[in-house]
Formats: sequence, C-alpha cells, structure tokens
Amino acid sequence: MTTYRIDGLRLPDRHDIEQMMYRYAKAADMADIETQLTCFHPDARVNFSGKWLEGHEDLREAWRNAYTRYAQTSHAVTNISIEFTGTDDATAESLITAWHRGADGKEWTLHGRYLDTWHKSVEGWKMSTRVIVAAGAVGRDESTLTMMQRLTLSDGH
Repeated sequence: MTTYRIDGLRLPDRHDIEQMMYRYAKAADMADIETQLTCFHPDARVNFSGKWLEGHEDLREAWRNAYTRYAQTSHAVTNISIEFTGTDDATAESLITAWHRGADGKEWTLHGRYLDTWHKSVEGWKMSTRVIVAAGAVGRDESTLTMMQRLTLSDGH
C-alpha cells in the first residue's frame, strides 16, 4: 500500500502564498497597481534595487513611475520554496525572470530571486518584505542592481 506524507505540509497555506505570488506578477504585467498592493501589508518594506520602499504609498509612487517607463513587461515566477516560521509567518524564495520593453522600444531582462517574508492576518497571506536579488541582466546596466552572492569552490573559483 502506498502512503503519502501530507501532515505538516500546510498545503492550503502554501497554495495561498503561491497564488499571491502569481497575482503580483500578473498585476505587474497588467500595470494594475491596486491589485499589486493587495499582495502587501500596508506597512510592507520592499527593496527593488538597493533602495527600501516603505508602505503602500511608496510602492504606488514607484510603480506609477515604472509604468510610464515600460510599455510592456512579462514576469515569470518559478521554483517557489516556502518555509513556515510560525503559525502565521513564513519566508519564501522564488526565481524571477522579468522581461521589460521600455516606452522607447529598448528591451531588457532580469534574472534573479524574490526573497520574501509573509504574514497571515484576517485578510489572508500578504508580504511583509520583498527583496529582489539579481543573478544578472541582459540589456541593462547591472551596477544599480543588488546582485546575488554565489558560493565559491574551495580553490577560490
């Protein structure tokens, strides 16, 4: 007889967090700021490129500015891993590939990770913090990005 391990996996909570990640990506691609905001607690902190934004108003202003620069985007969120740190708290890490086409027609793509903390309230799971770290970018200057730090082999390479 086959047995399945499901005790303690918190599948409904995992599903809810994953769905919020996808909701955020879709809203970003649709330039739907108000839906994006529903993914974050009102006092959330977000670090997109080495600068912390705090709260819905900072996020709203940053996205308004971004959506005037970008004609189109496409965000793909994959390889989601979630760790529950308490009854109503979790951390999550996911891969992000974000393609951008500027209003000027120039294109660039970010490859990186979202590093998130989540808290569940009466409204459900929402992000408390999000940090974006880049593995690299194609068609864009990487100097303004927070780059991922890789481990090195013991021989230094």
